[in-house]
Parts: sequence; structure tokens; C-alpha cells
Amino acid sequence: MAFFSWQFILFLAVSLAVYYIVPGRFKWLVLLVSSAWYYAAGGGLKACIYVLVTIVTTYAGAVIINNIQRQTDRQLKGRRRGQGTAGLSREEKRRLKSAGQKRKKAVLVIVLVINFGILVVLRYGNFLASNLNSLLKGAHSSGHLSEMDFLIPLGLSFYTFQTMGYLIDVYRGKYAAERNILRLALFTTYFPSVLQGPINRFDDLGPRLFRPHRFDDQNFREGILRMLWGYFKKMIIAERAVIIVQEIFGNFETNRYTGFTMVVGILLYSMQLYCDFSGGMDIVFGASRMFGVDLRENFRQPYMARSVSEFWQRWHISLGSWMRDYVFYPIALSRSFAKMQKALKRKVNPYFGKVFPSFLASFIVFVLVGIWHGAQWKFVFYGIYQAVFVSTETLFEKPYAYLRRICRIREEAMGWKLFQMVRTLAILSIGRYVDVVPDMPAVFRALKATFSSFNPWIFFDGSLYNMGIDERNFGLLLLMILLVAAVDIINERGQTVRAVIAGQQFPFRWIVYLTAIAAVIVFGMYGPEFNVSSFIYAKF
Repeated sequence: MAFFSWQFILFLAVSLAVYYIVPGRFKWLVLLVSSAWYYAAGGGLKACIYVLVTIVTTYAGAVIINNIQRQTDRQLKGRRRGQGTAGLSREEKRRLKSAGQKRKKAVLVIVLVINFGILVVLRYGNFLASNLNSLLKGAHSSGHLSEMDFLIPLGLSFYTFQTMGYLIDVYRGKYAAERNILRLALFTTYFPSVLQGPINRFDDLGPRLFRPHRFDDQNFREGILRMLWGYFKKMIIAERAVIIVQEIFGNFETNRYTGFTMVVGILLYSMQLYCDFSGGMDIVFGASRMFGVDLRENFRQPYMARSVSEFWQRWHISLGSWMRDYVFYPIALSRSFAKMQKALKRKVNPYFGKVFPSFLASFIVFVLVGIWHGAQWKFVFYGIYQAVFVSTETLFEKPYAYLRRICRIREEAMGWKLFQMVRTLAILSIGRYVDVVPDMPAVFRALKATFSSFNPWIFFDGSLYNMGIDERNFGLLLLMILLVAAVDIINERGQTVRAVIAGQQFPFRWIVYLTAIAAVIVFGMYGPEFNVSSFIYAKF
């Protein structure tokens, strides 16, 4: 059930009505039933099997881990009482704790293997089989692995990461396991965020879901405005930009597009991706806000970042924080990395020994982020590309600072900030070529076409209006992009346009609401000649 369909609007309206009618203690059950219905309607009953396996195994694993910890604590206390004032020796305490920890870790590993195993098989199984078949063929082996047509459930990566983060938190003792499996099911399948995130944390989202919320007019106003802004970005900007992007990158060799034509294409793709993904997030946050459930922001003006690492702190924030807490820190703080750090400090120099383990851990994380984006070798390259820039920022932090001092660059100078933003956008745009062409050879051909000619006249000869949309629509697209940029600049300064509008008097608010609705209806790309595409990240 697509967010931009009338069926979803009707479904949301009915869910809201029922939620605010039923007594407080049943409100979370309304969210659960709505989420289950939404998931089954969108993905089919067969896809529900996978999410049910995740819910049951995560619930069982967390409860067992909790019980093991309680049993260990009781053993420590019981032995202490049985031995009078002498208590347990340090060695006995260590042995009991170690035994309990091993049992907890075994349960954790089993559940992680089951759920990440499902994720790997469904999303990467055919990719792995294809590459193994190539290796077998190269080795002149008669073996062959058959590729399968897997049914991939909605939001597979998102709910897997979300539930496994919960399980790891329980294992670490951050909070106790949820004893009500239906509450865990709601956390896993909460319908606004199950499709494309954000990746929520149980201790943050759980209490908000389970607590009954009274109807709040302010929440409702801001929720509607947030959803309208999301529809605006998706249906007016992203759906126009994608027509030009597909024309340029789908036919750059046939039609010999080069130079600034390719630059326009990749910049529009960057904007399309931003408006598609963040527009979807706006709809998610707006719908959830109307229930009184606030979600953590997933974007923070990413194209105003002054470095690649800062960009990833602003783009898909929930994925970045998940990778930081459950991949980066466990790697960087592991015993093997601690040994590496000591050895490098002793054999190379203290500074290199301090930063290289973080560099390597960051590199590993971003390779995984690349693989997360798709089951193709080009996404492995994409991860390595991003990892190089993010990791070297850490590794060469001191040399960079020294060069800035030598060149007498003022960090807060507006010219330097703008240069950093443009430089970061250029680096990111080159990486975007991986997304829009089918494979790595095509990526290099597209880059060659981009830098092979200097043709600024395309901005004046009308050739840009032959890319699938006419001059009027092209001008509207640019105007709306400028509007999004203006709103981002205002938000970057700590102001929220949405909150200001929601706080205005009734007539002004409704003028804005009706104008936004009319803009989406009139200028939105839908109808017999258009096919509104699904959100890009919904396939994850």
C-alpha cells in the first residue's frame, strides 16, 4: 500500500479515528492491528512468515538472555548466603559470570545468525551463487548453484536491524527484555516506519508506542504539514527529476550525452534521491506524529555538510548510528584492535597508532554500508569509495589542520564553508554514478563522458528541454528545488517552518494546507501518462 495512494490516506484516517476512540489501555493494540493489516496488505501473507520468524526468535532470545542473567545473579547471591560472611572468592565470581556470559553469547549468536542469515539469503543469495558459479567455472568444476526467485518481504533490512539492535541491547544489559510478545511485534512492524525506516531503538520508541496518547491539535497540524511536505518533495520534485535522470543515464551512450549534460543528470539524481528518501521520511514522521508518536529524525540538511563524514552524520542518521553502536565500536574497542593500537604506537608512532584502528574500523563499516545498498559488485566499490574519504579524514586530521594553518584559512569564513560544501557535493556526486548505471564498466564510461567535453551552451540552446519534460516543467522543477534549499537553510539556522505555520491562526493555516494540497494535485506527477514510482529505499 503505497504512501501516495488514496488507500493509504483512507487507511490512516480510519486508524487514527479508531485509535482516539478506544480506551487508553487498548490504544497500542489498535496500532498493532493496523500495523499487521498494513504489512499483510502490502507484502502479502507469505511475506509475513519472515517477519513472524524474526519476532518469535528475537522475543525468545531476549527472554532467555534475561533469564540466564537472572539465574546467574541468583547463583551469586545464593552462594554468598550459603557461605556466610566469607562470601565467594574472586575466582568463583569470575567463573560464574563467565559461564553465564558464554550462555548468553551462545543465544545471541544463534538468533543473530538466524535473522541475518535470512537477510543475507534473501537479499544476497543470488549474488553469492552467481559469483560462486563464476569461480567454479574458472576452476573447470562441474558444480553449479541454482539461482532462486526469492520473495523479499517489505522493509527486510529495516526491521532486521531494528530487532537485532534490541536483542544486542538486552544482551549488553541496557534494559530488560520485553515480556509481552505482542508489544515486541508492534515495535517490529509499526506501520509508519516498517517500510523504509528510520531504524528505531526499543528504549526510545517502545515507551512512546505503548503509552496512550490523547488527541493533540498541535501534533495533528504539524503531522499534516509534514506529510504534505513529503508528498510535495516526492511527487513534484523527485518524480520530475527521475524522468530526466533516466533519459540521460539510460541513453548517454546512444544519444552521446557528455559534459554538462551528465553533470545536470547527476545533480538532479542527487536531488531526486534526497527528495524521494527524505520525502518518504516526512510522510512517515507526519503520520506517526498524528498518533502522538515522535520518531527520531533521519535527515538533517545533508547537502549542507562540509565533509563526507559529516554528510553521513546528516544522511540516514538512524543507519549511521546503528552502524556506529553495533559495528564500529565493537570492532574499534575489540581486543585485537587494542593490540594493534599498542603495536603501532610502539613500532610506528603514537599518533598513527591512535588513529589507524579507527580508520580501519570506519573503512569496514562503510564497506558494509555499500553492500547494504545492493547485491552487486558496484555497491562494494561504492562502499570502498565512501570509506576512503571518511577514513582518511580521521587518519590525516592533523596534516589537514596544519595545511589550513599554513594557508591561513579561517574555519568560519563563509567562502571556506561554501567551498567545503561544493567540494563535498562533487565527491558525493561522483559516487552517485554507481547508483544510476548498471555496472562498473558503465560507471567508468559515464565518468569519461562527463569529463570528455566542455559544453556550457546546453544551458541556453534548449537541449535540456528534450529530456522527457518540457520547458515549463523543467522551470517548475528548478523553482521547487530552490524552495527545498531555502527551507533547509532556514532549518539549519534552528528554525522550523512547519512549526511556525502550525502555530498560526486557523484561516492562515488552512490557506497553507489547501495551497499545499492543490500544488500536489495540480503539479504532482501522476495520472494516465505517469506512473508514480515506489520509494527507492522501500526495496531495502
